[in-house]
Amino acid sequence: MKITQQFLTKTKNVPTPFLMMDLDQVRKNYHRIQKSIDGVEVYYSIKANDHERIVETLAKENCSFDVSSLRELKLLMKIGVSAERIKCFHPIKNAEFLTELHKYGVDRLAADSLEEIDKIAKFAPKSKIVLRIIVDNEGSDWPLTTKFGIEALESIKFFAYAKKKGLEPYGLTFHVGSQCLNKDNWANAMSAMDDIWQKAEKEGMPLTQLSLGGGIPIQHIKKIPSVEEIGKSVNHALKNKFHMVGGRKLRVTIEPGRGLVGDAGIIGSTVVGKAKRGDESWIYVDAGVFNALMETVEGFQYEITTADKRKSKVTSIGGPSCDSVDIPFKNVTIPDVRIDERIYILNAGAYTTVYASEFNGFAPLKIYFLEE
Repeated sequence: MKITQQFLTKTKNVPTPFLMMDLDQVRKNYHRIQKSIDGVEVYYSIKANDHERIVETLAKENCSFDVSSLRELKLLMKIGVSAERIKCFHPIKNAEFLTELHKYGVDRLAADSLEEIDKIAKFAPKSKIVLRIIVDNEGSDWPLTTKFGIEALESIKFFAYAKKKGLEPYGLTFHVGSQCLNKDNWANAMSAMDDIWQKAEKEGMPLTQLSLGGGIPIQHIKKIPSVEEIGKSVNHALKNKFHMVGGRKLRVTIEPGRGLVGDAGIIGSTVVGKAKRGDESWIYVDAGVFNALMETVEGFQYEITTADKRKSKVTSIGGPSCDSVDIPFKNVTIPDVRIDERIYILNAGAYTTVYASEFNGFAPLKIYFLEE
């Protein structure tokens, strides 16, 4: 999403900090992903941005949803999304959440531990089990290989255990890492998944669902592969893999979060202070780490601009709180700005409002929509 005259007019009197979302861009992203991967079912990972209007917009486009909490499930129930269009691939779920998923009819659940399989068998009996497998995350800005996942060699043992517990071995899921910059990571992971697929079939546990996870990147500072490039690699891998038996049809899903909403939003923030610290120039803005930009704690970078194209300078940017952790950007090159002027943080529609808190009394981002 770029700064346009429509955006500037729309936000002229909107108090900062804000996140302005473009729902038309969300729709375009959904259909673009859908068209790029043969036969894929797109499931929005709600945790990226859980605003009800965004979820409703995608629901009307016939998008499906991946939930990770009871609150997210209740949101989908409220707007009337059917259980068939919902799955939960969060590998750790408490008893209350599992009970409500089961009650509503959501039966495709991920697991990556024997203990989780035990819980599912107890609170959501006869569910379909999708194992989360560890794959290479090299080339992603946010590797995700330590908190979740089992090794591929353990998968048949886990499926056999699930079957013994009265659950159905149903499929495989993996995650190549958030904001993945390597278009071949998905295809490389699929080769490992195919090995498991064939072994499960030989063991009398034919599988149905292959989940490609998330990781679709959006444009920030680094060069990224396009959705079409990723799709081409995935489609090539699908042609000769994942043999199906007994009339079963392969079900391919993908669960983007950032890839659907990230580039559909812009943060607007006001400069509230300036300072010179030795040789460093600093500005202080009302959108900081705690109320808007939590991902920057791990060095995540955004493109920053202003309405007026002035000469640029190297600047560090501090957030509004009285806390030394609140430094979203160090030594970035941006147009020179004055106190009370605004900066704009581009492609910030994902993992901003949902992470925000009221730490130190500074209000989190409010969301507005270009369509309003």
